[in-house]
Amino acid sequence: MKKLIIYLLLSIGFVVMIMPFAWMMITSFKMPSEVQQWPPKWYTKNFFSKRDVKVETKMGAVRTLKGISLSEALSFTSSKEEDNVLNISVEDDPFYRGVLTIDIKGFDYIERLSNSQFQNWLKNVYIPIEIQYDTPENFFEEVFLYFNSGSKPYFNRLEYISNLTGKFDSAISGINLISKFVNRRIKDKSEQEKFKIFLNSMKEQLFSTKEIIKKYKAGKYLVLENDEIKNIYDILSSLDLNYNGENVLNKVYNNKVVDVIKSEIKILEFYLKVYDYFKNIQSKVVNSSIVAKVMSKDEKYELLKNEISKINNPILEEILSEKDLKDLPEKFSKKVDKYFMNEYAISISQLNSLKSLIVSYKNLLIEKNIDYTDILKSGNFNDLKYVSDERLKDSNTYKIFISKLENISSRIRNLDKFLKELMLYTDYVDEVRRVYNNSMNAWKIIKAPEFVKNIRVKNGEVIEIELSNVSPIYLSDDNLKLVSLKFSFGEVIKNVFQNYVDAWNSAPFGRYYLNTVFVATATTVLEVILASMAAYAFSWMNFPGKNLIFGIFLATMMVPGEVLLVPNFITISKFGWIDTYYALIIPWIVSVFAIFLMRQHFLAIPRELFDASKIDGCSHWKFLWKIVVPLSKPVIITGALLKFVGSWNGFLWVLIVTNSDKYRTLPVGLQNFSSDVGTLYNQLMAAATFSILPVILLFLFTQQHFVRGIARTGLK
Repeated sequence: MKKLIIYLLLSIGFVVMIMPFAWMMITSFKMPSEVQQWPPKWYTKNFFSKRDVKVETKMGAVRTLKGISLSEALSFTSSKEEDNVLNISVEDDPFYRGVLTIDIKGFDYIERLSNSQFQNWLKNVYIPIEIQYDTPENFFEEVFLYFNSGSKPYFNRLEYISNLTGKFDSAISGINLISKFVNRRIKDKSEQEKFKIFLNSMKEQLFSTKEIIKKYKAGKYLVLENDEIKNIYDILSSLDLNYNGENVLNKVYNNKVVDVIKSEIKILEFYLKVYDYFKNIQSKVVNSSIVAKVMSKDEKYELLKNEISKINNPILEEILSEKDLKDLPEKFSKKVDKYFMNEYAISISQLNSLKSLIVSYKNLLIEKNIDYTDILKSGNFNDLKYVSDERLKDSNTYKIFISKLENISSRIRNLDKFLKELMLYTDYVDEVRRVYNNSMNAWKIIKAPEFVKNIRVKNGEVIEIELSNVSPIYLSDDNLKLVSLKFSFGEVIKNVFQNYVDAWNSAPFGRYYLNTVFVATATTVLEVILASMAAYAFSWMNFPGKNLIFGIFLATMMVPGEVLLVPNFITISKFGWIDTYYALIIPWIVSVFAIFLMRQHFLAIPRELFDASKIDGCSHWKFLWKIVVPLSKPVIITGALLKFVGSWNGFLWVLIVTNSDKYRTLPVGLQNFSSDVGTLYNQLMAAATFSILPVILLFLFTQQHFVRGIARTGLK
């Protein structure tokens, strides 16, 4: 019975000790949304072969560029957008593989609306907001972006209802103000009484309507749904605001009350007319869902070769001849920089400054719908400057651009040719990056409607459906809320370890690993050598003050390590060792604990061995390394293991004395997953797991020596 209880307690203790590590492992496999899920679960959706993903259709472009180099960023034209792409934003955990099914079967659409038909309809529509558009599709997109799809949609539930109730309060305040002047301004007693009764009834009607409107603050979505907008419109339209009498306060009443409410009715009426017309013109029905699967790396590179070969540029052709397409945009951008520096004898800092200037100018031209490409290809930069001067003479950006050009005109030879080439080459860099990103994010279409040209999934966050001869606006209004994924067994395994891949790629962990292994190994080896010699001196050699010096050594163990940080840092700074391996290794190669541990073991070695070695002519040095150290292998391994683990886990000192990734170690690398925004716990746990794995394996292989070493020193 006693044994049973002991084994039970040991089992409970083992479970309690292993639980944190097990939870760390499970967390490392979880998706971001599952990390803080309550109640917590011991499984993750990554283990499943099927998964539904919440999505939302977005109008306009969705930027997903990440990790571009400085050279590429300086060439990036932010105003360029693809107008034939349907963007579906993933409102869920990202995905990177599998078979994707987008169920758009039954969606209404048309290819394009004729401009004449659209203009005939628009003649009878009052437009209460300012809209700039070129085509009917642009008009619909601008309207829906303004009202319910933009960054600050007009029909944002909380803001709209608050503004609308504010208008009701304003109208009620207007009635209260008018009521104060009824007796003074209206001389006819019967008209006075009639108007008072009307104002009171209207005030009550506005109060009750306002309370009905307030109920729409609560809803399923942040933006009001079309049915809710229609209901609000019907509620406002049902208000009988007009007064059928005549008096001097009628005009004030119309301004303070009627116009306030009717202005909102006109806006709602406009939106509903546009939406109804937009739905009615869509006469076709999608006859198939979209099914696509992730491409292999080889398939993506083959697609990239085909697409990139269509861009005719000599520098790009030189890179393609090398047959290494990895990081192609960055390589191309660097080659372009090198060309300009050699051709025009300018420094990289000057080039970067000019690229930034040119790109801001390009964005301005695009914003003002000035097509600069044809002008540059047929003429020179002065031709473009002249055209721009006519259209942009009041633009501050243009004035700054011209002013800076005048400042640099004397420093660059053939400035006109330089600016023309630079503008064209920044376009090439943009195009190469676009083609590269599209190819690297492409999925293979298995089944799709005939108007679907390509499918791309960018960073697992945005699904792009490239369409042919169909405007994406006509597929944006249907209620697509879910897409489904299926995974093969191999893909499930990749999903499970996705956090490990992301964590490894989020920082130079390869470099961190090499630094950690080198620093831990160097400090361990050097400490073992120095501690062995010191322990031998304190145990086998006699010299004045031995015990006193050893006591002072032991006393230093009582000094907290944090107290020594500042003096150690000042010393390292004086030596000029900041951000070097010296700072990571030298201060930690002596350990009083290791000296004490080895001394205690050395004292247990029989004295006869020392006497015998002396008779054979053995010196202290030989006796230490040929007899004492081999006999003390367990305790030396114990000290080495403790030092290795301590050095492997060192954080604060490494953080203080290093400034770059070149010398940083794994514990410091783990802080990459924490920021002011929050902590990526799943990736942090994954990184922590592969960081401590070598230490665990090391202990498993050396545990026998470790236990034996502790036992022989008599430590508990």
